[in-house]
Order: sequence, then structure tokens, then C-alpha cells
Amino acid sequence: MNYLNKITFVFVVTIISCFPKEEKVEPSPRIYQSVSIDAGPNKNDVVFYSLDEGKIVAKASPMDWDLHITPDEIQINYFRSMSVANATTNWEDTDDTTGLSFSFLTDQLNDSLTQWELLEDQIYVVNMGFDNEYNSMGFMVLKVDRTSNGVVLKYKDLDGNNEFVNEIVEDDFYFNLRNDTKLYLPKTKEYDLALGKYTDYITVDDVSQDYTIYGLILGDASAYLLNDDFEKINASNFDQTQLSNRKDIIGWDWKRFNLDKNAYEILPDMTYLISTNSAYPCKLRFVDYLNDQGISGHPTFEYEIL
Repeated sequence: MNYLNKITFVFVVTIISCFPKEEKVEPSPRIYQSVSIDAGPNKNDVVFYSLDEGKIVAKASPMDWDLHITPDEIQINYFRSMSVANATTNWEDTDDTTGLSFSFLTDQLNDSLTQWELLEDQIYVVNMGFDNEYNSMGFMVLKVDRTSNGVVLKYKDLDGNNEFVNEIVEDDFYFNLRNDTKLYLPKTKEYDLALGKYTDYITVDDVSQDYTIYGLILGDASAYLLNDDFEKINASNFDQTQLSNRKDIIGWDWKRFNLDKNAYEILPDMTYLISTNSAYPCKLRFVDYLNDQGISGHPTFEYEIL
């Protein structure tokens, strides 16, 4: 190594050593932490929970945002059951839904796209979903482009009115298209679990259809199901190779509706092994789906950092 290269190497090492290291969140020692989720009076609230920190980090209405922009993804708000269709005409001529095929993007795992992710530089017609009173929120036309500093959002009502072009010099934020505002909710690395309503394609009694359900979506955590007794599972059972990055790998089917009891019941021995955002192994199970007043839609789960 010549003298100039040595000087360059020392300079680079010195600069790198100045950057703060990203530390894991050290979980507090706890055994069988029990967490009861209040989903709100209409079971419409979204609750963000951190397993590492052992607390709810935020609670929000699904009406608050339409898009979540991250450095890697452009996501629709799946907690409001939004759906999208690729426009078949140019921007100026996209003004109705004739011939369009809409998807909730729940199972989108091809062409390098994750669940609920939109493509850049693609014109979409967006079904904005339903409000808390189950009224349709209508349709919008949307196109998102990345820039070196952030994103450009171009959107309008389907009838061509109220067109906006909004350049935002950020790459991790939530956005409300209807009132043209940016807002901040937890980034995916700041929570492990989010609980709320979303739409999935499910089969019940041999009938398959899109159905709105209450379930759990992962943040940056990964998980898999181990059908075994929660009490017996320990760190030796944790298998990194089985972890899945599917956001809905835990999902909704840890419960089922019992027609005889006319109530939901928790399925036994459905234990989920989770690698938290800070890469700590954890086990989790649901134990209830009722609040203190006996109203369903308010789950209780317990977990332990292994």
C-alpha cells in the first residue's frame, strides 16, 4: 500500500468511526407479558405495538392516511381496504372505471413487489375504500415518482377535478391524498405488530371471496407458526430458517367463529415465533378476543422474549 493510499484509508476509517452505531433496543426482562388491545368503539382503530419496548407506540384511525411512503416501498393503506387498478389510458383520459380490474394487493408477491405495494411511474385508479360509517370514499387517480431527494405525488379526483402535484423531499412518511397533507405515524422499524381491519381473500364453508377481517400485520419483524404448546416452547425451538417476511403471516386465522356459541374463539396451540425489529427471538399467542364488557374485536395476546 503506497503512502497516498494509506492516508486515504486512515481518513475513511476515521470518518466512518464518527458515525453513530445503530443499537438494538434492549428488551426489559419480562415473562408472559399480557397485552389487551382496545380497537375503539367501532373496532376501527389501528394499534401499533413494539415487542422490544413492551408498549403501544401509537394508535390511529385508518381514515388518517392513504399512502405510506418508505425508502423501499409505496404502500396503500390496507387498514382501510383500499384497492387499485392499473389505468389503461393516459393521465388526461383516465376519468372512469370502465373495464378496470381492482385488487386489494393482499397477495401481491411477484415482479419484486411486496404486499400492498405500488409501482413507481404507473397510473392507478384508486378505490379509496370506506369511512368508519361504511360510506364509499370514491375514486382517485394517482401516480408516484421517485426523485433523488424524495417523491413526486400526482393525484386528482376521478372526474378530473382537484388535481395536485406535490413534491416531497422525504422518503419515509404517511400521506393523506384527500386533504393534501403529510403526517407521521410509526415507521415500520419502530413497531413489530399493527392490529386492525383489512381485506383478505379467504375461504369459508367452501366459498372464497374478499372479506374484511380483524388481524395482525407485521412491521419489520418476521415470524412463523409453530403448532405447539406455548408454555413448552423455548429458545431451542426457534428456527431462523422458517421465518417469513410476509406481513400477514400471523394475520387473522388464530381465531374462528363458533356458530353454536355465536362468538369468536381462540384456536389452541397456535404459537407464533417472531424475530423482533431488534432481532430478538420471541414467542406469542392470542388468548382472548373479548374486552371486559364481553364485546368481540378486542384481542389479548401474550408473549415472551426468549
